[in-house]
Amino acid sequence: MASAAVCGTKRSYSFEDEISSIPLLKRIRCTSPPGIRPPQPPPKENPVPRNPVPASGEQWVDLLVKEMTSATSVDDAKTRAGRVLEMLQKVISDQVTEGAAKGFETENYALKERVEALCQENGVLKRAVVIQHEMLKEGEEKEKELKQFKEMVEHYQEKVRMLEVHNYALSVHLNQALQGNSIGGRCNPDVY
Repeated sequence: MASAAVCGTKRSYSFEDEISSIPLLKRIRCTSPPGIRPPQPPPKENPVPRNPVPASGEQWVDLLVKEMTSATSVDDAKTRAGRVLEMLQKVISDQVTEGAAKGFETENYALKERVEALCQENGVLKRAVVIQHEMLKEGEEKEKELKQFKEMVEHYQEKVRMLEVHNYALSVHLNQALQGNSIGGRCNPDVY
C-alpha cells in the first residue's frame, strides 16, 4: 500500500487503470520484492523541463512531483530534484536581483531628485550669502562714512567754538576800543 501511494498518483478510477498508466520499469520497481532489483537502464541526462517557469509555490510543487514521478531510479530522482532546485534557486536569485535593481533604481531616482533640490537650495543660499555680504560691505562703508562725518562735525564744532571765542574776544576789544576813544585817552592795548 505504501509503495502504491509513493509511486502512483491519487485518482478516482480503478487501480488497473492506474497500473497501466505507470511506465513498465516503474511498475517493476514498485511491485518487485525488496531483494530483487529490476533491470536498470543506463542513466541518461534528462533535459530541464521546457515548460514555462512556474510562478507560484503550487506550480513548483507540481513540477517537483511530476519530476519525481518520472524518475526511473533514486539517482535519477536526485538529479531531477537537483535540477528543479537549481531552477528554483535561479528564479529566486533573478527575482531578488530584479527587485534589488528596481529598488536601487527607485532609490537612485529619489536621490537624484534630492540632489537636484539640494543644488537648487544651495544656489539660493549662495545668492543669499552674496547679497548679505554685499549688504554688510555697504553697511561697513556707510558706518565708515558716518564715522568720518562725525569726526568732521566734531572738528567743525571745535572750530566754531574757537571762532566764537575769538569773535567774543574781538568784540570785547572792539567795545573797549570804542569806549576808550570816547574817554579820550589813549589806553595801552596790551593791558586788555
